[in-house]
Amino acid sequence: MRFAATISAGSAALLLAATAVAEAPSPPRGNFGGGALVAPPRDILGRGNVIVALRALPLRKLDIEATVRGNCAGGDLSAATKIAQDGSFSVKGTATQEPSPAIKITTTYTLSGRFTSPNEASGTVSATIERSNEGRRTSCRTGRVAFAVRRPVTGVGRPGAPKAARYYGTSSQKTAGGPNRPIVLRVSADGRRISRALFGESVRCSDGRVAIGVEAPRTNIRISSRGIVRDRDRYKITEGETIVSVDDRFTAELGSRGARGTFSLSDRTTDRASGRTIQTCKSGTIRWRASR
Repeated sequence: MRFAATISAGSAALLLAATAVAEAPSPPRGNFGGGALVAPPRDILGRGNVIVALRALPLRKLDIEATVRGNCAGGDLSAATKIAQDGSFSVKGTATQEPSPAIKITTTYTLSGRFTSPNEASGTVSATIERSNEGRRTSCRTGRVAFAVRRPVTGVGRPGAPKAARYYGTSSQKTAGGPNRPIVLRVSADGRRISRALFGESVRCSDGRVAIGVEAPRTNIRISSRGIVRDRDRYKITEGETIVSVDDRFTAELGSRGARGTFSLSDRTTDRASGRTIQTCKSGTIRWRASR
């Protein structure tokens, strides 16, 4: 009897182990994108706004890229880590960038999160950003920002944006050897406008340089009854002896399950005195997709 009881207990243990293995979450694969957006009228390029891109690779490897914003500056970070068996991940470190010979930005960050399914994850990021401009230093903090990312696998669904919806996804652009660039959209409480959108972008310039940054369409863009958005923003910036003419376009089709659209960015720098073109930069038409 004692021997039979031992066999029964061992069989139960094997059964439980097999069940645990069967119920273990599948490791995520592919490109995930999203972030977090503060509500208007707070500054879209101020504290609390984040875009995050993840690329889940074989053997639970994970590439991370993000842009975080403080009130004094924005900072970019990139890191590589591994996804734990429970779906969690975390990184911390310091990243330095020099957007111009006179400016240096140092970002000290902590980012952590967890995959809640093979197609979505959420987490938090916090950072201290130090900006040095010809030796003059300022610093600011992002605070602890909660973000979400998705691997956009859903269709659009029923046309029209649900009230206060959030969409998270990726575009067809990517940095060299990194994840596809992220996009995050925030719909107004009444469902009639995209109150905010923010996405990573890159443009190729006539001097052969590739410039990387973040971009936003206009605040509170109207959504049609069919969930369609069309936005074009044209403006000029005077910078010393030059004028930069900007022409940005953004489209979206929003639905109950997801969204899709395009963006294109271009600018032309001319000499103020002669009108001569000094440089042009263009992204071409880029497609994006997002899920709720």
